[in-house]
Amino acid sequence: MQMLWNKIYLEQPTVQLSGDSRYLTPLWVSGKQYEPSQSITTCFELRTERFYSYHREIMYKIRAALKILTFREQHVLVQFLSPRGVGKHQLLTTTLGVASEELCFYRRESEHQTFLVDKYHEEEDVSPPARVFRRGLPEWTSDITEYETKDFPQQDCAICCKLHGYLALPVFDSTTGSCVGVLEILTSFKYMCYAFEVQQIRKALQAENLTSPQVFDYPTLKVPSERKQTKLDKILDILKVVCDIHSLPLAQTWTVSPTSSYVSHNKVIEKTCSSFDTRCVGKVCMSTAALPFHVRDLGMWHFRKACGEQHLDKARGFVGKTLLDRGL
Repeated sequence: MQMLWNKIYLEQPTVQLSGDSRYLTPLWVSGKQYEPSQSITTCFELRTERFYSYHREIMYKIRAALKILTFREQHVLVQFLSPRGVGKHQLLTTTLGVASEELCFYRRESEHQTFLVDKYHEEEDVSPPARVFRRGLPEWTSDITEYETKDFPQQDCAICCKLHGYLALPVFDSTTGSCVGVLEILTSFKYMCYAFEVQQIRKALQAENLTSPQVFDYPTLKVPSERKQTKLDKILDILKVVCDIHSLPLAQTWTVSPTSSYVSHNKVIEKTCSSFDTRCVGKVCMSTAALPFHVRDLGMWHFRKACGEQHLDKARGFVGKTLLDRGL
């Protein structure tokens, strides 16, 4: 079933919801077919059928991923921006969108936006999607009024549509590792944390051999990759021995979390960790994700799981103070 909203064909959600997921909102996905046409070929100078076939395959995968996505609210807009060649330049254009009826105005505005993402034109990064595509890193904010207008050209339009929260994620081809576009999510709620949305999107994309950044990304150890696993194994052995000698229920490793995303806060775009949580903004965080741990008392599993799902402020707690005392 398709519905026409302001000349945008949207397909009815088909995802089956049960249990707690029945309280979530599926998406109406654009039913537009991206078949080759003379006008498109001339405008964007798609030089080879091979390139177009790859682009069409990506569009198909994105649509399939969007069809299984669910969100915490009904007033949400999701759209995909992909790169197109125009002469010697590369432009980022909106080629696929998802919207509820009242959000069609923002969707139409987006269709008229193009962003230059050439390697040597960084001064043209005047929008979140362009910056995300070029950097290959996410950008987000709990409230788009945290942006300077020059850094978010569609700010007024979004506010008129009662959209406030913002999240933009780079999408990668899992086979080649290349960035194939940017998923842009706007919500009516000013969420303090976007971990749920990031996890949902990553899971949906992985089903189509695509990927995007994850929450609580692996900490970066200052060890060459060929020696990393050896170091981790040694740490694990030490944790086991310490737990056995001192009868400790749990031992785990913490390290400084990498700054692997950007957030707009107080009109400034700055790097932050991968928690997608406003509580981490402006702080140096610590993470235990993907690091060695040993659980001697199985009753500590819930605590261990909780530790892996949140960051510590380096300036607080015994872990952070220990690192500070060591000058780290």
